[in-house]
Amino acid sequence: MTSRILVAAALLGLFTGAASAAEFTFKFAHVLNPDTPAHKGAEHLAKIAAEKSGGRIEVKIFPSGQLGNDTEIVEQVLLNTVQMGIPPTAKLGNFEPRVQLFDLPYIFPNPKAAYAVLDGPIGGTLLETLEAKGLKGVAYWESGFKQMTTNKAPILGPQALKGVKFRTMSSPLIIAQYKAWGANPVPIAFAEVYNALQQGVADAQENSLVSIDKMKFYEVQKHLTISNHAYLAYAFIVNKEAWDALPKDLQAVMETAIKAGRDVNRAETAKLSDALVAKMKEAGIQVHDMPREGVAKFVDLSKQVHKNYEGVIGKDLLDQTYKTTEQYM
Repeated sequence: MTSRILVAAALLGLFTGAASAAEFTFKFAHVLNPDTPAHKGAEHLAKIAAEKSGGRIEVKIFPSGQLGNDTEIVEQVLLNTVQMGIPPTAKLGNFEPRVQLFDLPYIFPNPKAAYAVLDGPIGGTLLETLEAKGLKGVAYWESGFKQMTTNKAPILGPQALKGVKFRTMSSPLIIAQYKAWGANPVPIAFAEVYNALQQGVADAQENSLVSIDKMKFYEVQKHLTISNHAYLAYAFIVNKEAWDALPKDLQAVMETAIKAGRDVNRAETAKLSDALVAKMKEAGIQVHDMPREGVAKFVDLSKQVHKNYEGVIGKDLLDQTYKTTEQYM
């Protein structure tokens, strides 16, 4: 009798385990390290999605470029072999050119201005445009404001960039920006930047403090300039077919989880800033604040970049952005 009870209990456990398996599994791939704010946001997202769906949704996270670089991840999301990604908005320019709005130099004076645009009607309008491409845009995550590092003279104005081999993303807008600033832009994949700087393929690069730290660029660069010259936003994208397969109640759960992850990502980014600057100083890199006159010169040269992209982004959208950000100056 006892053996029958044990067998029955084992079978019940087997069937209960099968019944508790997630109905919907989402692969979430990104190129960032596991100790970055974005990955912490991803872990929080997975936790909230599982809890609020009662275990019906499982999010499996693949960090550190395990499944490819940003461009490859976007392609996999389009194919539904990966369901979620957070590519930089610059990487989506080939799919929806207007999203490049967020990559314009000096478009955002501070984080509050950036969030007002990203989380408001302007950001929402641009996310909606991705649906025609087979992507569901849900929210914007971040790496934060970009700073510059170099092995040449410290970058305190555009004159310091003349002829400098400057690593950029493969974004036409960012390449145009550095040409306008007098540099020689060199597009290099993110994972290859350290070696490129070490070997002299590039003299300088731009990235958020989080990325500069996690990729240890300070080991192969002499100067860091706190320039806040551009903002690095990530567009949280989901394969449209996978999204549409979710019942409405689970779409609401997933949206809540994605935005909860975004909030963790942003809070962790803000918390790290001062500590990272201190850490890099201790590591030996010289830290400089961009002087006001240097900022003014960069802003002046950037006006033509904005003007050149009016036709791509749309003058109305640009004007709306200027109007929104003015409130946070």
